[in-house]
Parts: sequence; structure tokens; C-alpha cells
Amino acid sequence: MKSTKKDSQLAKAAADSFFGKEEARRIRKDVRATHVGQNQVCWYCEKDESRLPPGEKLRACVKCKGIDRTILYCSK
Repeated sequence: MKSTKKDSQLAKAAADSFFGKEEARRIRKDVRATHVGQNQVCWYCEKDESRLPPGEKLRACVKCKGIDRTILYCSK
């Protein structure tokens, strides 16, 4: 299913509502920075998978998946 501009606007509005405008803006900025030509990293501590204990992987936030965002974290 292809995302449309309207879908993107709805997702942005949902994130703004859920997190608050400033926090949602910071998250979008962090997501762009961590997914453009870089390793994926934990949004909180900025560890990438190579710095995690053996067998550990980054996890994706379930709430963020619901609004077509992928926020990764390394622990609960």
C-alpha cells in the first residue's frame, strides 16, 4: 500500500496529538537523522546494534508503528 500526502499529514497530526508538537518534531528529526545513510540507533541512548550485548537487537515502538513511524530503542 502506497502512502499518500494525506496519509502523511494524518500521521503527523496523530503524532503531534499523542506526543505534543515539540516532542513529535524532535522525534521526526531524530528518525530522519538515524535512517539516512547511518546505522539505526536507539533514540534514547544512541547505541547502535553493534554496541548492544550479544544476541540483543533494537526494538521498534509499537505505538509509533501505528502512525507509520519507526522509533527504535534498546531496552524497556
